[in-house]
Amino acid sequence: MPATSDILEIFVFPAANSKAQENLLKSIANPIQPDSIVFDGFDKMSKDLRKELNRIKDTAGGFYAWGAEPRGHADSTWGRMARGDYVLAYYFKGYRYIARVLASFHKPTLATNIWGTNEKTEKTWEYMYFLTKPLKIDVPAYWIADLLNSKESSWMYQGFSRIGDENRKAILNTCGSVQDFVNLLVGYEGDGIPTEFRIASPKSEQVAKTSLETDHMVYGDQLEKVIPDAEGRKRVRRHVTYERSARNRALAIQLRGRTCEVCRFNFDEVYGSEHTDGYIQIHHVKPVSEYEGEVDVANDLVPLCANCHAMAHRRRDSVTSIEDLRELIEQASS
Repeated sequence: MPATSDILEIFVFPAANSKAQENLLKSIANPIQPDSIVFDGFDKMSKDLRKELNRIKDTAGGFYAWGAEPRGHADSTWGRMARGDYVLAYYFKGYRYIARVLASFHKPTLATNIWGTNEKTEKTWEYMYFLTKPLKIDVPAYWIADLLNSKESSWMYQGFSRIGDENRKAILNTCGSVQDFVNLLVGYEGDGIPTEFRIASPKSEQVAKTSLETDHMVYGDQLEKVIPDAEGRKRVRRHVTYERSARNRALAIQLRGRTCEVCRFNFDEVYGSEHTDGYIQIHHVKPVSEYEGEVDVANDLVPLCANCHAMAHRRRDSVTSIEDLRELIEQASS
């Protein structure tokens, strides 16, 4: 099952040399072609394995993959990967692709079929992992270092690596969670997981889709507006824009939990945390556009389910208070 939001890891693979750039075109920028390359890379094809490979293909819309040569700590780093973890491609002093792990295989034959061998080492990239369709990004290492108040050199990777404890701590301190950090990198303006990275069951994805539709209905174009002071955060785009603070959202959840404060609905309890990834919407008690100073996280931000959040913004000219929403529920049920 996918890793849950509180234990997600991020892995980095460098791809600056000419061979790596060539391999990017074969399995990252484009899907592996033809599909038979993948299926023929396994000596034995059981019914379960074929089902797994078809699941990978269907989820990503094709086969996308990368691998590491058997040197250094590649095998142990690869061994720590779990379905749902994130992978970043690093080259030319920046992060250029991001994807999510779907499965991993130690298959030298398959790796050779896809990428051939490294002429210098005579080895192939046998510690393989299949990915969701990689999303192209353009995030300089210095930008991340500035965002997280860390050294730029700590974000300039030389080999296949897992983002270590110090950088992970910086991510959590600034963004609140790995997922919120990823959302900043890709410029995602909603709550939860972007559509491109959802790998849960169809039931869970339908819940997420409904919630995203509610987000759009509630906020509309407000998500593009500038939000003052502490409720603004740099976004990764060709130009710098601002949006709701991921850190404020995380602090609000830490203070008030993930249960709707109107109807007491909890997505994790109803659908299971492995499917919902801790999903909940965070409501501003007054419209975002009206803030003139710093947001008081403890009093201004409230966790609401999708239904109650929509009802809070049901009237275009006003926001219905939490107390009034509770009273409406009591009146309707009596």
